[in-house]
Amino acid sequence: MAEVDTSILDFCRQAIASERMFAVGTDVVDGVEYPIFANAPPTLGAMYQMAAANFGALDFIVYRDERTTYAEADLASRKAAAGLAAIGIKAGDPVAIAMRNYPEWLIAYMAITRMGAVAVPMNGWWTTTELDYACADSKARVVIADPQRAERLLPVADKHGLTIVCARGDVAGTQPWQTLLEVPQPLDSVAGAPDALGTIFYTSGSTGNPKGVMTTHRATITALMQWGLLTIADRTVRGVGPAEGAQMGILMTVPLFHVTGCNAMFLLSMLAGQKVVLMDRWNAEHAINLIAAERITAFNGVPSMSFELAQVAAQSGADLSSLYAISGGGAARPAAHVPVIEQAFENVMPSVGYGLTESSALGTANAGVNYQNKPNSVGQACFPSVELRIVDDQGNDCASGEPGEIWLKSAANMRGYLNKPDATADVLKDGFLATGDVGYVDDDGYVFIVDRIKDIVIRGGENISCQEVENALYGHAAVNEAAVFGLPDEKLGEQLVAVVSVSDTTVDEAALQDYMKDQVAYYKVPVKIDITAEPLPRTATAKIYKRGLREAALAAMTSG
Repeated sequence: MAEVDTSILDFCRQAIASERMFAVGTDVVDGVEYPIFANAPPTLGAMYQMAAANFGALDFIVYRDERTTYAEADLASRKAAAGLAAIGIKAGDPVAIAMRNYPEWLIAYMAITRMGAVAVPMNGWWTTTELDYACADSKARVVIADPQRAERLLPVADKHGLTIVCARGDVAGTQPWQTLLEVPQPLDSVAGAPDALGTIFYTSGSTGNPKGVMTTHRATITALMQWGLLTIADRTVRGVGPAEGAQMGILMTVPLFHVTGCNAMFLLSMLAGQKVVLMDRWNAEHAINLIAAERITAFNGVPSMSFELAQVAAQSGADLSSLYAISGGGAARPAAHVPVIEQAFENVMPSVGYGLTESSALGTANAGVNYQNKPNSVGQACFPSVELRIVDDQGNDCASGEPGEIWLKSAANMRGYLNKPDATADVLKDGFLATGDVGYVDDDGYVFIVDRIKDIVIRGGENISCQEVENALYGHAAVNEAAVFGLPDEKLGEQLVAVVSVSDTTVDEAALQDYMKDQVAYYKVPVKIDITAEPLPRTATAKIYKRGLREAALAAMTSG
């Protein structure tokens, strides 16, 4: 086995010891002591002010032919914050965002969090039914939306007393985004405290409807500082970076309503004056053109994106020499993809990370030579802010190589699930987050994920609750029983499939899929539905034998 390269870790230790930007101390949050970055900005609003002061004239947001500098974004967010205050929003109030990756998404998030309100990003693919649930659960009474999402929200607007602020178009019954920016006096101050609630992100778990993940300013900033430290370490050790006088840039490939897009790409950019080049939908050819035109230095997305990018890059002939970082997360990257990516880009060594919405996307990282040597590993716990355990069913630490549940401890962990104290108690254990993922640690401290405890499928980085999809299937009059599970997919990691028992054998797969399109977001519609008139097999405890159904489907897929 190749020796582990400790150069990145050694750099991190030196940066911490210097007691400058990345000096580390400790603090107690909810009775638990955590390592914290002592010189981090205390709130997101303070970080926005710092970014505007340091990088004001630099491009911050690039979308098609629109360019917004750091100073312009800061002013727009201050105006929008004052506009929200004028319609009654105050510190602690939830304000939802439901739109594509438009510049207004970023400005809205900054406005909400800098005034001490709580940003509630909503999945842009959700149907009216799903948006209805999230509005009821979050108690958001103002939603900033684009026209498509505004149209979906209108049927439930009166029910929840919603004010819908519409950007990028006019929709009857909504308030134009521009009116938020027309207040006489922009907000000059920032509100909030490190442990005040900053965001509620929704994530699908194993039990039906999505759960609202409550995250503080401290949690988000801890993740940003940790990634900033690792990014500088990797760049310094490898001797790469933007050309002299050039600005760093990242291509926004994933939705901002995910913590990867919001935290690891949008917000992290503010620490380094990086420009964020927005894509409102994924297309590998368009991504290559943007990388070349904007001299993009960093790319982050689900692993299937980086593989597609590498395939297109090999044929494009475009100048991609500015790109030196390709990272991935949200799903497993096949080991075979690693050399393909390395060969496609002259200055790139790919990396991978592991984290959850509940951990602000922070957890482990694997980069450089170590990723080449251990391409099936998600890496080591991020030093110095993350402590990791592998535990058995009794909560005891597992030996090296022995699988158990992955637990993460850091100040980046969530405060809890909104309105779900029992679910919160199930996963928060004395500062540790029980992830529901099964893995083991090798003798070098590298984590390998082998299974999942929770009944979820991860399709292209999107968590899908099997129970939620089953519940939707049961809404069809002909469905007696339903079992939903995932099967491996080379591009997306997993695809969703279902087996149903029906009372009406004239109902076919296409009819059930059409029905599901009106019930759940498109990515939750099973790509394959096997239909039978027979009862589904059961275990000794009378539960549907889902594991057996999955094994049979996997065998059929393999033999086919």
